[in-house]
Amino acid sequence: MPWIPAWTAADLIGHLGTVHRWATAILQAGHTERPSPDAATPPPAEGLLEWYAAGLTALVTTLRSTPPDAPAWHMSPAAEKVAAAWARRQAHELLVHRCDLEAAAGVAHATVDTALAEDGVDELLTVVVPRWAHTEPLSTAEASVAVTGSDTGRTWSVRVLRGVITVEPDLTGAEDAHLRAPVHALLLHLWGRPANVSLDGDPAAAALLRGR
Repeated sequence: MPWIPAWTAADLIGHLGTVHRWATAILQAGHTERPSPDAATPPPAEGLLEWYAAGLTALVTTLRSTPPDAPAWHMSPAAEKVAAAWARRQAHELLVHRCDLEAAAGVAHATVDTALAEDGVDELLTVVVPRWAHTEPLSTAEASVAVTGSDTGRTWSVRVLRGVITVEPDLTGAEDAHLRAPVHALLLHLWGRPANVSLDGDPAAAALLRGR
């Protein structure tokens, strides 16, 4: 993978297949308790694509047959613990990793729905970043970052205060850094992928929001 040198395309497909089965097990459990480690199923040595396809089919079938408000555990303390949160998480998981595979294949990125990309930025800032709040550097940092989708006009003001993450929809104008780009580029950049974005202010503050 050009963006993740330690991974091959097969590694990425195996990762996605494992995540699909993990999410399916969480949805089928019907409660908000942390899943057993046994819920993660490693990929097989042979028949990877068939294994992946079966897991994706099971995930989609489970998402379609589970009420959106059904209880479901989630790894982020900021996420609502319902099945709908997993439909959202898996949509964005697939979107970003599809871009990884396109880069590995040397083909142009397929068109991404603007509303989907914008929601991906929102999910990362409001759900995913708080999941990391107890880890360095977020646990000791004090900074604020403005994020603007230049194509949609959507804005987020993210405040990091020693492990506490708050996100507001309106900018204060006093943020330490300001990221601007179309929402698809923002999504890739915030997940640590190459993308053309405009940055004003403190690069270290803006780096706090990047995926790992």
